[in-house]
Amino acid sequence: MGIRLIVEVLTSAPLALTHREKLLLVVLAEDANDETRVTWNSVERPEVLRGAKLSRSQLYAVLKSLTAKGVLAKLTAGQKNGTAKYQISKFPGPQCQGFPDTETTPQRPENADTEAPQSPGIPDTDANGQRPGNADTDASQCQEIRDVSVPESGTPTPLNPSTTTPLASKQESQPDALGHGIPEAARPLVDGITAAGIYVRWPFKGNSWFPVLALIQKSGVPAMVDHAVKAASRTSVESANYFLKGWGELPPTPAPGTERPRLHAVGSQRHKPFEPPADTSVYANGF
Repeated sequence: MGIRLIVEVLTSAPLALTHREKLLLVVLAEDANDETRVTWNSVERPEVLRGAKLSRSQLYAVLKSLTAKGVLAKLTAGQKNGTAKYQISKFPGPQCQGFPDTETTPQRPENADTEAPQSPGIPDTDANGQRPGNADTDASQCQEIRDVSVPESGTPTPLNPSTTTPLASKQESQPDALGHGIPEAARPLVDGITAAGIYVRWPFKGNSWFPVLALIQKSGVPAMVDHAVKAASRTSVESANYFLKGWGELPPTPAPGTERPRLHAVGSQRHKPFEPPADTSVYANGF
């Protein structure tokens, strides 16, 4: 930082610059390195806005104009851990005294400034100058204009709500369309085994239901429920995975149109249970 670059801007900056552009360029020169001509700090600092008499939105408009006129170059964009860097271009030699000023009304003591001086009695020529009575031109910075991304409660809604947000937790508390993760085709099997008094875990998730669904289509729900009841009567079962091997060995459902075998008629004579003989002498020979 130094005075040399400031003096160069004051004496050699292009005459096409407006007063506002030249004032901002002087403020940037005060912050820039004399050798590299690159700014050190952020252009959004309050010192820059106050020194150039610009609002934040006006600042970027003037920076864009200076860049378009070739007197300022943007080297790097602002990032999370770094500020944007601007470089002041090198100007042609200072205007010699032998060449008259190209302005039609050069600013001299006998010629008044073409712009009305900014004083308490004369308002700023800018239609929307930044004053205590005028809010920042950036709509998002105005307190009287509510940000549409923020609800009335004042809590912004995140783009991707996490599991800690009330919205996500409310959605997770509702049962899914398949019924607690159970496919519609497997629901009769689960309900049938549970209704039989067999309470087991169903650890299947997503694609792991496919083998169960294939077995249902192959052997049918009644045969699978009957096998589960028999298997659970022989041993303690905690998970439905225990039934998979037995279900896989069940026969397929009969083809459509298959007739049931005819059953033999049972006679009217009923079965009589065994009764020990009244004469115990029949056991004498070890019978």
